[in-house]
Amino acid sequence: MKNNHTKNHNGKERRSFFRYEHKTPMHYSLVTKPHEKGLISKTIRAISKNLRASGVLFATDKAHIPDLSSILILDLDYRTARICEELEKRALIVNNKLLGKVVRLQRVADDAVNVGVAFITKSDSLSEDLKKLVG
Repeated sequence: MKNNHTKNHNGKERRSFFRYEHKTPMHYSLVTKPHEKGLISKTIRAISKNLRASGVLFATDKAHIPDLSSILILDLDYRTARICEELEKRALIVNNKLLGKVVRLQRVADDAVNVGVAFITKSDSLSEDLKKLVG
């Protein structure tokens, strides 16, 4: 178990949730723009790196990098994580998949990128529209 809380310039903790190492295979799909063909892209394989109640960090190859602010449908094994109950209370889950927004991209190798995703919460203003779209 890792607790990677980071501090801001005032020395206060910036993260509200513990981050747990969670290296497992996962899949994700991109919710595409309405004018593009189909509403959901093909499923892409990735590897999760860590998980917290507010989001996930995963690695993908450079051929499948989502854009910042993209909405993703995440199929990952969160039920075996220690934070399952906390995650289920907070995050928007549709058909056993989590919905999230890409908030960070970090190149880690010539052919790999880490993708940081913040889970869309049940209280988020987009949640009802997204439920209808992907449900």
